[in-house]
Amino acid sequence: MRFFAMNRRSFAVLAAIATIASSGSEGVVAASQPLLTLPMERDIWLTGTIQRGNGTLAQGDYTTIMLDRTSTSPCDDRAVTNILLGERGAPAPTLLLPYLNQRVAVRGRVICPGSGIQFAPQPDDVFPVW
Repeated sequence: MRFFAMNRRSFAVLAAIATIASSGSEGVVAASQPLLTLPMERDIWLTGTIQRGNGTLAQGDYTTIMLDRTSTSPCDDRAVTNILLGERGAPAPTLLLPYLNQRVAVRGRVICPGSGIQFAPQPDDVFPVW
């Protein structure tokens, strides 16, 4: 029975990734179409490219996800394309570093620490997207 449950979970994850990947990676939103606001404090899937920070979002060494689509931050209602990756409000320098410069689908939660928007990914739920 446990084998069946694992297969159902794997199928659900693959279906979510296929849906995300089929939406395209153009990152272009029509002027008449409003940006979607990212939900806060609940698990969501995001697609984007994992990058090493360049000092604009935080000090020191850190990783970010460059989103495939511009979205609205629930923290300050601004458009966001690049989100700092962190855990419980603190930047995590090596979080998802094995996926550096790769386009991925990742599950996690958007959080709003005092410094702005962050995404707390679940490293077990990261899948490369080609």
